[in-house]
Amino acid sequence: MSSNGDLIRVPLHKLNAIGSPWQFVAWGMDVIGTTEPPAFNGHRFILVAIDYFTKWVETTSYKSVTTKVVVDFVRNNLICRFAISDSIIIDNGANLNSHLMKEICEQFKITHQNSTTFCPQMNGTVEAANKNIKKILRKIIDNHIGWHEMLPYALLEYRTTVRTSIGATTNFLLYGTEAVIPAEVEIPSLRIIQEVELSNAD
Repeated sequence: MSSNGDLIRVPLHKLNAIGSPWQFVAWGMDVIGTTEPPAFNGHRFILVAIDYFTKWVETTSYKSVTTKVVVDFVRNNLICRFAISDSIIIDNGANLNSHLMKEICEQFKITHQNSTTFCPQMNGTVEAANKNIKKILRKIIDNHIGWHEMLPYALLEYRTTVRTSIGATTNFLLYGTEAVIPAEVEIPSLRIIQEVELSNAD
């Protein structure tokens, strides 16, 4: 009897590399939801996209994630804000793999790739972002039904926290400088003091 474990045989699938040589050349997309309870505006889902190079995250909340919602998100939040990417890697959800999604990718010459069923870790970068966003939201919300109003603040915290995998904040990688966060306005940091040129006594 062999000491090796049984071989697991699965059908062959094309492997999609998620490395990115520069910013916004490749995005990963996924959906967080269904959230319970829903927000008071009826939103139950968060559509998430992450740039594989800088780990910059874009999110928007929705009542439902229809194929039109996905296409509008890609056009408005990715293409029109960060220019045309080379590829978008998504999971196998039907709403992310619609004919409308294929059409917009063809229109802008974007490669539309799937993380395979047997290799879900290929979209692990997006899954990690989802987990962090949910963790931040839980930490900062007082009223669970108002979570959609705190989503921009959760994004700000995510973008201004040093990512251990890259050793920098996503804000710094994108803009070349660190953002001033609300806590620094309430409790001035050395940087704020220098910018407003306060005296030592002040």
